[in-house]
Amino acid sequence: MSLYATPILYLNMGGEMLYVLQQRLKAQRISADKTVQVLDDVTAALLNPKILSSVFEEKPLTKISLLRSTLECVVLSSIMKLDKSSMNKLFDLMIMMVKYQLIAATGPVEVVLLTLNHTDAMRDMVTNPNAQQCVGLVHQMVIDFYGTLTFEEVWNARNDCLKELEYYCVKVSILLRLGLQNDDGSFNLTYHQYNEKYEENKTRFSDTKLCDIDLKTHCGGSFNLFGERETILGKNMYSMSYDMSKLTSEQESHNYIKDCGIKAELGMLAVQLGTEETSYKRPFTLNLFSNEDNNNANDEEDDSNFKEDSESDTVVNSEKTKFNEDYKMKLDVVRADLFEDDHEAIKHNMNLLELLDKTE
Repeated sequence: MSLYATPILYLNMGGEMLYVLQQRLKAQRISADKTVQVLDDVTAALLNPKILSSVFEEKPLTKISLLRSTLECVVLSSIMKLDKSSMNKLFDLMIMMVKYQLIAATGPVEVVLLTLNHTDAMRDMVTNPNAQQCVGLVHQMVIDFYGTLTFEEVWNARNDCLKELEYYCVKVSILLRLGLQNDDGSFNLTYHQYNEKYEENKTRFSDTKLCDIDLKTHCGGSFNLFGERETILGKNMYSMSYDMSKLTSEQESHNYIKDCGIKAELGMLAVQLGTEETSYKRPFTLNLFSNEDNNNANDEEDDSNFKEDSESDTVVNSEKTKFNEDYKMKLDVVRADLFEDDHEAIKHNMNLLELLDKTE
């Protein structure tokens, strides 16, 4: 059992808690003054020296139930009021986000880097200079605590954290939307590009201390206070600037084939309804997907061609318009039947983000 796991769970869960609070304060259009007050108060409570001195002790991993009690006191240290249901949803988000990040981590260095991504975000959130200085001290505590450990010791700490989170499995809407979680609750790691390749080089680095490695030549990233971490793990997924890795060509091909298959099935359905003709270009585009912007150019081209046909034959145009209105109505009914369950599932997932019940 590792004696160095508690800071990993505490700081990363605390960082995710701040991300959620910041996102909900913005979504609910809370005033800037109250937003600043909440984030400053919660960050100050999270980084309380008395709490940190206990967290950074060399001891077996603190149970998640005890960590939750501490973090509940932290989140309620400001002017917010969260009921039991909201608190449960908040911790589901925190735990699943941290669990994903630790599973996706490719080595001990990345475990430290994703923790530093959280401390970097804390420093950017707070406005009080003393609080920012406090975050800087916490950054140094992380480097001092883990820098002198071997790769294997840090990796064992990560594994202990995952054992503690093993039985938590909740589907989170943001992970599902980003393609990082599957419908069965498992995680999709194919989007992650940073690769430390620790498992492949375990025998070579297991007894090496992290502070003895040149990160630039080993895997990239920096432990410096304002260094570039390079990994996206630990960054704020709720932020519009969250840098998702691009799909690989294999994934793009898979998605393209999947979309073509769906469109082909809809085409067959139209034929079965007796409304599909192949002798002329369809005068409208039925968009069943979310990438409306990508189809705007095609829509405009279809509309312009339709107008030209209309000018050349007014009678045919009138008949086709009536014909296609009936066609569109039939397909809309079929579409509603096909996607009704999906809409309900999305609404259910979105409820996970409705956390702040009252802000005074």
